[in-house]
Parts: sequence; structure tokens; C-alpha cells
Amino acid sequence: MNDKSEANGSPRGNFAPSMVINRLVVVLGLVLVLGLGLGLAVAGCGDKPSGGGADAGGDAEVSGDAVVSGDASGVLPDGGATGVSLTVTAQAVDTCGVWEPMHQPELSYQTPTNIKLGILAVELMRSHKDPEPVSLALASPLVEVDASAGGTVLTMDTGAIPAGTYTYIRLKMAHTIYELQATAHGVMTAPGTLEIDMALSNHEDPEGQVRAQGQYVATFSAFGQEYSFSGTTPFNCTLSEWGGIAFTAGTDFVVRVPLPGGPLVVDHGAAAPLTVDLDFPMRDAFAWRDLPDAGFADGVLDISQPPGPVELPDALVECHLLMADRCDGEAVNPIHPTWPMPDSSITFCSDGQQIAPCPAPGEAGYGQDAQYTVNTMDYDIGAEVVTDLVTGLDWQRAVPPSSYDWWEARDYCAELTLDGQGDWRLPSRMELVSLLDFGGLDPTIDLDAFPATPSDFFWTASPVPFLNLAYGVRFELGFIYDHDPHGSGRVRCVRAAYTPPQPRFTYDADTVTDLGTGLVWQRAHLAALTWLDGLDACESLDLAGQTDWRLPTLKELQTLVDDRRLQPSIDVVAFPNTPAEWFWSSTPIQFPPNEAWATSYTDGYASIHAFDELQLVRCVRDE
Repeated sequence: MNDKSEANGSPRGNFAPSMVINRLVVVLGLVLVLGLGLGLAVAGCGDKPSGGGADAGGDAEVSGDAVVSGDASGVLPDGGATGVSLTVTAQAVDTCGVWEPMHQPELSYQTPTNIKLGILAVELMRSHKDPEPVSLALASPLVEVDASAGGTVLTMDTGAIPAGTYTYIRLKMAHTIYELQATAHGVMTAPGTLEIDMALSNHEDPEGQVRAQGQYVATFSAFGQEYSFSGTTPFNCTLSEWGGIAFTAGTDFVVRVPLPGGPLVVDHGAAAPLTVDLDFPMRDAFAWRDLPDAGFADGVLDISQPPGPVELPDALVECHLLMADRCDGEAVNPIHPTWPMPDSSITFCSDGQQIAPCPAPGEAGYGQDAQYTVNTMDYDIGAEVVTDLVTGLDWQRAVPPSSYDWWEARDYCAELTLDGQGDWRLPSRMELVSLLDFGGLDPTIDLDAFPATPSDFFWTASPVPFLNLAYGVRFELGFIYDHDPHGSGRVRCVRAAYTPPQPRFTYDADTVTDLGTGLVWQRAHLAALTWLDGLDACESLDLAGQTDWRLPTLKELQTLVDDRRLQPSIDVVAFPNTPAEWFWSSTPIQFPPNEAWATSYTDGYASIHAFDELQLVRCVRDE
């Protein structure tokens, strides 16, 4: 593999599988193997944390002290003013606002119940990277909240809070307790309730017991009996598309969300009490893959005696807690293209060693990107707005001169007004990829439509699953990769409605039709081949009575990346047995001239590889 990495904000072509295995296979750390005097052995498993997970950039460790402001002396910031009451509540709801859970076709889901939270600290922040957040006073070092019923986190006088405007709230969580329905299999089948008590931060509970981050106690109850077991697990969450984040900072588990309802204004002369209601949706927050084993039922979380099969979790319930931004926001992040993917204006070919005249049909190397014209790029160019006539997307024409972190980029687009329109947003990964033009270089974009575009990393609104990173595109060469959201990137905003086709794919034994793009795909991939052999294999393919197959362009190959998944980052029902490996595209690069683009279905990255490398192949044809 030829990894074109750079020190800052660079593509990472070499992604260690063990990283995601630890995040997905051990996601909750529960080997749900239970015993109730039913002949079942009991065990727990999980990776023991090695002293903390990934730090979320600019967030310092949250204070657990009951100091009300940055002044530990306790002197009120305005000399002793008395304010009004501020109440912070938390409640788990089924759904809210426009938020809906994104189901994956191969998973089963259920909603956790009887959710309880232990909270160690609460802070107000003037921005998402406030270096001096204001700590709010809690009634006790560890506040217990019944989130399913709705409970109060704190009540205090705003006179003890510096006057000003606050936009974010940050909470350090001690632990969570929730219940799931499960069925244990052993000597007999026992449907019952599984209660999980998960330590989220290092803390001391009210009984004086010291608990370490990631330690859990699981209790299965059925027929009036119960059995408990324990283990440890790491935490790896995904950025919320609405602006929230859950992350580990050392041994703290922290949730930071925009304040629901907009900024909170603390005015010491105001008379009305203030309330912050942290309502957060939990519908179908627990997911797992059903196993086709004897006695296991679809849609039921089944567990059995080792070494028998166990249906492992596929997502962390903990990552959904307190994500109140989902109830308040109206995020739009298209994960499926609903339009044809525009072609590039590429006009050159390669003979495997250097740029050369394009081969004729039937000659070795025929079928390169330049030799098929599909959905030619076409723009309606205005002074401020460019309309893509292929996708229907409206784009901001000029790039703002500043760089932004991910949250700032989102806010910039949300506040933008152009051409009389105010519904601009940060584009999704798939939308931004549609602008790539591999006929250009440094930058890889149509400079007539988008003049003065810098060859920099541009943000997308698409989070990377389980990694607290965000996807982006670097327009120098066209790399597609992820970046720390606290880092720096450029912005180009988009506006468009989004109504995905339902279902997206139809398929039979041999082919898959994408109802969004209109492309027809080979369902089973071919073996690993060199680039020239991959081109020839697709050109000679006779499948489903069709012979007009070709190797897809990089942009077409990117349409199959599913932003909800890792290892593999593709719909595994439509494309079963797809490995988390690199797949060739028909798109070469001008320099170096002996390399071509490929997409990794480990994580959706796009990078360049030498022609003589062996990569997998999946062919495509136009419907």
C-alpha cells in the first residue's frame, strides 16, 4: 500500500484492524453468558482500559469540585448579587424533534429502560472550546438521576454564575444503569431482564466502593432468581451529527452538548427563573446481530453457555446518554446519494507505468476513467451560488478565508445567507465527494465553477462511526479521510432537500441495483488483482446476461461507503462477505503516473496505490 500521509490533517491509508476490532467486537465488553441455576456457566469479558481513551481535543478534564465559578474563594463574581433559580433536568425520551434512529438492515434493536445516571460535575461553557468553563454546584459529590422518569440534576441561584451568554453544557458522568430484555439458553430457555451497571468515570460510589472507568456489573433476572457477573470494557463513541460529543478525557467520561433551546443568558437583573432540560432520545439505542443458531429467535437478544454462541452488542448505549442536541437540532446529513454521481473531466490514461494514449477497446488497460463518459459534470454558475445540474445541489461558490474546527464549520454554514437563502449546511461526505474532479490537480475541482479553491482539507458533516472523528476531503489530490474535529479545516456550504429512497438497494444472487444513483453493481467481488488486470476483468465480465461491465470510478466506488459502519463500511446485507480491504477504481492519477485511486472498506478512505499492488475488484454497469 502506498500511504500518502502528512503530519497534520493527513490521510491515513494504513489503518490497524485491531483498533476497530477492540471498538466493535468488545463494544460493550459483555459476553452475555448467564446462569440462574439453569445449568449455565457464567463469565464476563472485555478489554481492560489502559488508563483512558482518546481525549477530545480542546476539552480539559472536567472538575468535580463544587466551586461555582473559576474563583475558588467562593466570592460571587458581581460582588454578591442575588439571581434567579437555575434548574437542570435530565430525561430519557423515546424520540423527539426530527430525530429518528438510523437502522441498519442486519441489526436488531431494542430501547433500554429504567435508565439511571450518576453525575459528578456540571459546567456551563461560553463556547464549545471555552478554556474557563463555569462549574455549577451539585447537592452532593455524586448526584443520582432517574432519567427514565425525569429527574433534577441541580438547582442553584444564578447570582453565583458570572453574567453572560452560555452556549454549551458539559457533564462528567460517574456511571449509568439500564435494563434490557434477553433470553438465556442452557438446560432450559429463560426469558428475563438484564441490568447493566456501568462505571463511566473513575469514582467512589456512595457506599465508598472505588470503581474504575469501564467496569460493569451485569445482573440477569428470571423466575424470581438472579445472577450477577462483571468485567471491563473500553468506550469509543461517535460524534453526534447535531453537535454533541461523548468522550473520555483521562479517566473521565464527559458529555458536551449545545444548550437545548439555544444560548442560556445569565442576567443578574432578570426576574424569570431559568431551566435547562436535557431531554435525550434512547429509542433503539441497543443494537445487536442476530445469530442463526438453533433456538435463537430473530429480534431477541439471545445468550448461551460457553463455548456456545452469544449475540454481542453492536453499539454503545452509553454514547447516547444526555445527547440533548438531538431533540433540539434539525441536522441533515445525507448518508445515501439520491442522485447520479457526476463524472470527472479526466482525459488522460496510463499504460501502467506512465501517462500514455488511451488503449482501444479490447486492448490491455481499456476501461479507464477517461474512456467512459457518465453523468458529465455540469454547473449553473452564479455570482454567489453554483447549482450542480447533475445532483441538484446548490453550493457556496466562494470559500471563506478562515479555517474552522468542525463545530465552527457547522455553525458557519447554519448562519450563512446567500442568494436570499438561509438553509445552508455543512455537506455530508458523499455530497462533498461529488465535487471532486480528478481531471484537475492541486486543486481537484472545477476552477471555473469554484475559482480560488485552496488545496486544503475541507470538513464534512459526517462523523466516523465509533471514533469521534469527522470525514473530510483534501482537494490537493483528492484524498478522503478523517480528522480530529477540534483540528482545522476549510468550509464550503451546501443546500438541498434529502429524501433517501426506501429501500436504497434491490438485489438478487448476482447484482445489486442502487435506486439512488441508478448504478448496477456486481454483488460478489472478484479476487485481488493488479490495476490493469482489474480493468480487464471487468471489461470481460459476463454476468446476469450483461456484458457492459466496467471498473467503477473512484467517485462511484465511494457511493457504496456506508457512514454508519466500520470494518466493513458497506451495507453487508446487499454486499455480503465484503472484506474490510482496498478496492480498485478506474481512476488513475497524473502524478505519480504509475498509481491509481482505491477505496478502503475498512473506513471509507480513498488513497492512491501502485498499479502492481493486488487489490480487490467489484464491477459496475449503468442501469
